[in-house]
Amino acid sequence: MQNKNLNLIRFSILKNCYLTKEGHVGSAFSILEILYVIFQKYIKKNYFILSKGHASIGMYAMMYFFKYMNKKTFYSFCKLNSKLGGHPDSTKLPIFNFSTGSLGHGLPNATGLAYALKLRKKKKKIICLIGDQELMEGTTWESLHVIDNYKLNNLVLIIDRNNSDFRSIKFLKLKKKLSVFCNKVYEVDGHKTIKFDNTLNKCINNKQFNIIVANTIKGYGIKEIANNPAWHHKAPSSKEMENFKKELKL
Repeated sequence: MQNKNLNLIRFSILKNCYLTKEGHVGSAFSILEILYVIFQKYIKKNYFILSKGHASIGMYAMMYFFKYMNKKTFYSFCKLNSKLGGHPDSTKLPIFNFSTGSLGHGLPNATGLAYALKLRKKKKKIICLIGDQELMEGTTWESLHVIDNYKLNNLVLIIDRNNSDFRSIKFLKLKKKLSVFCNKVYEVDGHKTIKFDNTLNKCINNKQFNIIVANTIKGYGIKEIANNPAWHHKAPSSKEMENFKKELKL
């Protein structure tokens, strides 16, 4: 059974995309439960980096729900002179820590920050959320080598494994490959908030670099959108909005 709060957040994303005719709905929906847990318990005490910047509307929706921004700001998404672009701008919204969007840049930034914090003996941890397509980028694997080499145990990597690699080479034996760079690779259902929270809590509180492979469904929460490539970047129609509202029981 889906969390009602999450359904309210889902519908706010749909409404915003309906109004602006912009936004990556499917990509945002695959990480909503992950973001929900992070905003509930971890965002204030740790650095968070959303590497898959095209899912920024999901982050904006969390910020609106948890009162980091008002309604007017949230519904200014992708409008002229808005702080809320299709990809996040950290100069306008410092909560993002880094501007992202071009895939493969989030983990290198997180790695540099982790090294700097370690040199300064700061205790804060970094949570970096990347999309599985970023595993096609050399910078991601180069960062993993650096993390391993410098023993950066103040970083948690979350991979949104929504299987969008249907357009490219399949990631075979992913967990085995990732285990080369850390002592423990966790695999969890990214839509089960309690299980995900328990896993992330373990990673935050130990003294190791950990990777969480969060198995998710792109477009999760709406039958028509789930695993539907057409919804990678698409705005709903007024009729679809009516149907989606009923499906979400709002």
